[in-house]
Amino acid sequence: MDNENVTEIFMQHGVTLKKASASHMSALSTVGVLAFCKYQNRDLHFFEWKQTDMCEILDTESQDSGWSLVDTIESTSSSPIPGISGSAQKSSEANDATAAGQTEGFPTSKNAKPSVMVFFRDLLGIEYSKNELRFFNPDYSVHSAYLFAHGSPYSFVDFLERRRFIRKNSRRKHYYYCQEVAETDDKLQRSFSELNIEDIRNRPRANPYFDFVSKLASVHHQILPLGRAAPEERRSPQEELGRDVVVKQPTSNGIDKMKKEEVRPVVSKLAPRPPVHRGQPLTAKQWADLKAQDGSITDPDLLKEIIFRGGISDDIRAELWKYLLGLDVWEHTTVQRDERRASKTQEYFQMKLQWLTITPIQEHNFTGYRERKCQIEKDVKRTDRTYEFFAGDDNPNLAKLQDILMTYVMFNFDLGYVQGMSDLLAPILSLVQNEAESFWCFVGFMAKVFNNFDIDQKGMKQQLEHLRTLLAFVNEKLYNYLMENQSENMYFCFRWLLVWFKREFSNIDIMHLWEILWTGLPCPNFHLFICVAILDQEMDVFINQEFTFTEILKHVNELSGNLNLLAILEQAESIYLQVKRSLETSKEPHVELRKMIGEEISPGQQQQQQSGSDEDDDSYAAIVSEKSTEDQEAMQRKVDEACDLSLSYAFF
Repeated sequence: MDNENVTEIFMQHGVTLKKASASHMSALSTVGVLAFCKYQNRDLHFFEWKQTDMCEILDTESQDSGWSLVDTIESTSSSPIPGISGSAQKSSEANDATAAGQTEGFPTSKNAKPSVMVFFRDLLGIEYSKNELRFFNPDYSVHSAYLFAHGSPYSFVDFLERRRFIRKNSRRKHYYYCQEVAETDDKLQRSFSELNIEDIRNRPRANPYFDFVSKLASVHHQILPLGRAAPEERRSPQEELGRDVVVKQPTSNGIDKMKKEEVRPVVSKLAPRPPVHRGQPLTAKQWADLKAQDGSITDPDLLKEIIFRGGISDDIRAELWKYLLGLDVWEHTTVQRDERRASKTQEYFQMKLQWLTITPIQEHNFTGYRERKCQIEKDVKRTDRTYEFFAGDDNPNLAKLQDILMTYVMFNFDLGYVQGMSDLLAPILSLVQNEAESFWCFVGFMAKVFNNFDIDQKGMKQQLEHLRTLLAFVNEKLYNYLMENQSENMYFCFRWLLVWFKREFSNIDIMHLWEILWTGLPCPNFHLFICVAILDQEMDVFINQEFTFTEILKHVNELSGNLNLLAILEQAESIYLQVKRSLETSKEPHVELRKMIGEEISPGQQQQQQSGSDEDDDSYAAIVSEKSTEDQEAMQRKVDEACDLSLSYAFF
């Protein structure tokens, strides 16, 4: 059978074969790759474990590489790989798996590495415990067992469950029955599951009751008793903003019918948006005037204010970035600055020497390091190659880029390397050029966006929720439209937040934007106001052309290279001032908004917010408890479908 007739759906690296039939005795305790594959022309799925001795680098010439999500080595190696046709050569040893019911049709190869293969349909179930995964034959015997080097096999099992290949056993906590299902041909409906960011779905809600009702709008079951009404003493944020709530009521024949329930409008208390005008960049003369005779900076706050208002002139940008990113210290004299740079340079090369002196045997036995190295080599080849600084083959600047990223792995091995980090480093290296100084500037930048790359994606979930809250407050019309089109999850802004708009602006513009954001003015979350400003400008396009989520996502991606940074900065600051002034006169706590703009929260406001949250949680729990099992399954299918669409263009 030809290789192109086999598709690898899910692949997990660093898997050790713990138990198998006697014919695979020589492969026990060796490390390999566990894959879930499909024969395309036979619509059959199968598992295959294949021994590996090195990490293969997938070369690509595509400059616009397909990433938009947090992609750590741990999550990358346990994430499904959509649409990649892998080599599916099976050794003759696969025929030994007939104990599990395989028959004929296996490809063979004389030089194939040891492998274990089993048809999915011939397994009774699978079970995981800590870092071990076991496959069971129909007679309840263990077909094979595997140890996962990168933590729990939960993500592997979770993927199969979300794709409904397996069904959870109600009595055994981590046991699942296998059930072969027909796959849909619509790749858009599978993209979210394959990207494995299901945690984003479970983000906390500002008001669970109303969000619950809107999410269940298309479920063909009656969830709430017809006579039940919401408590009158509590209002939703949408009611406070004077919006209409759209509810679906099931008709007698079981077909949903839209019913618009009018909510008494409340007069908006938003302050008007004041006009804002940008300033001029910081000049070399201003920079010199702010230096004392000993080289220390006399007024860093004034300096940051000037940078926020207009950025930095090209001729002094490299020097200022070293301060903004923490390599240099504002209070240090010239002597202290030089001493610190010399010390940091020495420290950098000590860390670089650590990975340069790793022997081939050490690298072979160090899976985590080897996989990070492979990912870096792959990404460096496609980072900013259209810019002169990185253009051409055998470009020494590419070697610098790779060396800095490899050294960061040694500096912070818990995080290691994540796809997207090369995009953050490239502008720094092209400007600073000195390898050691570029490294420490990159370390400072990563300290500002470190939460973007959490393995559990907690930081990104929180930012998406904050963006949703902010948009609902400042642009009711757009937020309502997104709600009506199941787009309020804000997933189309994921790439913006992950790498701070790196893919949306030119290299010159992104340098200007980043140095403004690095000042921390006017608040630490000003990048969220940048997002709202862009969406605010595109609102008429979304609404007038009646974009659905997929069309919104596609349009947002097509904005890359077509945005006016100056106009966006002015509008973002104007929105910030509007929010700040509105909160100053508001009697509502708005705790999350106040935190976003850097205000201190009084104990009274915090207590009031917590009290409201407790009431909402109780109400939500009461409503959920009324759902039947069928209702819950229908709800989950609806959420899965919405999430599938939400990131269908994530790799465009």
